[in-house]
Amino acid sequence: MISMTPSNSVHYFPNRDRLGVVTAVILLAYTLTRFIDLPTREISATLFGSSIGFELNGQIIILAIVAALISTGSDTLIRSHPKSETAVGGTVPHWILPGAAALGLGLLLNLAPLGPLWWIGLGISALFLVLVLVAEYTVVEPNDRAYQAAAFGLTALTYIIALALFSWLRYTSTRAALSGKATAFLTTLLSLRLLLLGGLSFLRGSVYASVVGLVVGETMWALNYWQVTPIGAGLLLLVQFYILHGLVQQHLIGGITRRMIVEFAVVGLIGVVIAITLAAPR
Repeated sequence: MISMTPSNSVHYFPNRDRLGVVTAVILLAYTLTRFIDLPTREISATLFGSSIGFELNGQIIILAIVAALISTGSDTLIRSHPKSETAVGGTVPHWILPGAAALGLGLLLNLAPLGPLWWIGLGISALFLVLVLVAEYTVVEPNDRAYQAAAFGLTALTYIIALALFSWLRYTSTRAALSGKATAFLTTLLSLRLLLLGGLSFLRGSVYASVVGLVVGETMWALNYWQVTPIGAGLLLLVQFYILHGLVQQHLIGGITRRMIVEFAVVGLIGVVIAITLAAPR
C-alpha cells in the first residue's frame, strides 16, 4: 500500500492480509511453545581434546522454530515491497531483528506463569513483533517519510535485544567455548543490521560487524571465569558493543575525533561502573 502526502513524499505499508497471516502464525507458535513439551536432549562433542557438552532444551528448540517462522514472514513481507529489489543485502538483513526479537520475547514469556498475565504478555509480544515487521518494511525505502522514525526504533530495539540475549547466555551458564561463539555470532548479526541501517554496503558491513562480534565474543568467554550476575554481564557486553559500534560508525562517517573518544570514554566508564555495581555476586 502506498500513500502520498502533499509534499510528494512516499510512504509504504505492508499488505494487511499478509501481516494478518504472520500475526496469526506468531500467536499460534507462542501458544504452542507453552503447551508442547519436547524432551531435553544432551549433545556432547570433543573440541581440541576436551570434552564439551550442553543440554538442548525442548522449549529452546520451539523458540528457534518461532524465530525462523517470523524471519520467513519478514522475508515474505519485504519481497512484496515495491522497492525490494533495491534493498541493501536483499531480504536477508531484514530477518535478523524479527528473529532475534521473537527469540527474546519467547524467553520472557516462558518465565511468566501461565495465567491472565501470560495471555496479556502474549498479546503485547505479538503487537510488538508486528511493529518490528512494519518498521523493517518501512526502512526498505530510504525516501519513505517514516524512514527515520523506523530506523531509530530498530536501532533502539537492537540494543535492547542485545542486552536480553547477552544476559540470557550468561544465565544459561554454558561452557565458555559455546557461550563465546554464540555471543560472537549474535553480535555480528546485530552489528551488521545497525551498519546496514547506516547505509553501509553488505560486504563492508559484514567485515566490520565480524570484528565487533569477535571482540564481544572474546569478552563473554572471559566473563565465564568471573562470578558475575547475568544482568551485570549483559550490561558489560552491551557497553562494549555500543562503544565498538560507535567507533566503527564514526570511522566510516569521517574519522574518529578527540571529542568522540572522550564522549565514548565517559559513556563507557559510566556504563562499566553501573554494570560492575550490579555484577557484584550476592
